[in-house]
Amino acid sequence: MMDAATYADTVSEILRRNYGHLRHAAKQLARSVGTSPRTVENWFAGINAPRGAELIRLMQQCDDLRDEIFRIVEEGQCPKASASTSDGVDLATIPAPQEHSAWVFSR
Repeated sequence: MMDAATYADTVSEILRRNYGHLRHAAKQLARSVGTSPRTVENWFAGINAPRGAELIRLMQQCDDLRDEIFRIVEEGQCPKASASTSDGVDLATIPAPQEHSAWVFSR
């Protein structure tokens, strides 16, 4: 099963393989993804991994990363909802959204 550390290592390995040979790789990739060079350096080092929109933009730039993420999803290696978030919140304890069809809006 994929955990946060394994995910960061996976991203790091793919980025180093695809961009590590380029001069100023972190700056160039940061510019194309829309984040800071320091953030990309942390991805290269495996300290952090991209989240949300950063991951989507990075997958648009790097076919190998996109293919690996899709492979992980298809194989069902992503943690289920009982996992915790990066800040330690147990996702199983977060209540499910409720329908609000009876909302009344007043002016």
